[in-house]
Amino acid sequence: MGKELLLRLGEETLHSAKGHFKACDLRRWSLNTATWVCFSFSIISLGVDNHSFDIFLKMGAVIASVGLLIWNEGNGKEYRSQQRQAGEKYLSLHKEIRECYFLTSCEIDHVQKLSQKVIDYDNDSSRPEIPWLARVWARYAVEKSGETDNWYKK
Repeated sequence: MGKELLLRLGEETLHSAKGHFKACDLRRWSLNTATWVCFSFSIISLGVDNHSFDIFLKMGAVIASVGLLIWNEGNGKEYRSQQRQAGEKYLSLHKEIRECYFLTSCEIDHVQKLSQKVIDYDNDSSRPEIPWLARVWARYAVEKSGETDNWYKK
């Protein structure tokens, strides 16, 4: 009973940790991409001879830049650090669960405490949400790309 619970907890915490880390990667990637798109619009508008298209590109670059600044200012400053901290918390718990699984002296009381820790982490209202795209990316990273040691499947 205890070993099965540890396997389930191990899978859950690994997916959660990877999801939070992928949320960080996704935010970094989207900010970099949006910055380069704005920069490209600005550079392209310098070489365009058509006045109306030139204005369209410049306005697009300005609007996108302002939108990027507003988006990053809202929750962007702390977003990545909060996601990283949540990922580290789940990863630490995952390692503790893995250690308990492979030790023969792990008592059922300790397994129940680990289970309660996972429940508490999941119910923590200060924990940032994982965006759906980061969830999909994390699922792929864990299940298909081999980025992790899936000890709970062996």
